Amino acid sequence: MSNDINVLISDLANGDMKALAELYDMLSLRIFNYARTITKNKEIAEDVTHDVFLQINKKAVHIAKISDPVAYIMVITRNHSYNLIKRNNKIISSIDNALEESDYSSPYEKLLFEEAFSTLPANQRETVHLYLICGYSLKEIAKLQNTPLVTVKWRYGKALSQLRAYYTENIKEENCNERI
Repeated sequence: MSNDINVLISDLANGDMKALAELYDMLSLRIFNYARTITKNKEIAEDVTHDVFLQINKKAVHIAKISDPVAYIMVITRNHSYNLIKRNNKIISSIDNALEESDYSSPYEKLLFEEAFSTLPANQRETVHLYLICGYSLKEIAKLQNTPLVTVKWRYGKALSQLRAYYTENIKEENCNERI
């Protein structure tokens, strides 16, 4: 298998995009599982896998010169996983700070927001945070996340839908509890 990978990476370095598809078939599950082990999050592991293959495509000429390309690819996976964890921790920290500084009329509202926000996948939390709290435009967020604008718009819309559904469900429960 190692020889196959070396050949595919050499082919990719020479511009053969079919080689990238074959590499994906051979390595994506391994990369995803490693990223998921590190991040403990399916969505982040999917993002890492996607980003690692972008790096493989971008650095194919360099990787083709390495004696053990799989080890190098796994190092890329590890580093990218830890970088995403750090970035997400910074975002969560700044969200916590924003929550502490904001005026909620009751502790219940703050708790409800924190619970609702924590149900979102990490990439959606990041998008909402960058848009609502940091004030970036969706176009700027797409550049920051190195993600297509349509994906950022989808994440933001999906996050709002989930938050709306969470609030609706919990407000209904609160109203039912008040009547009892």
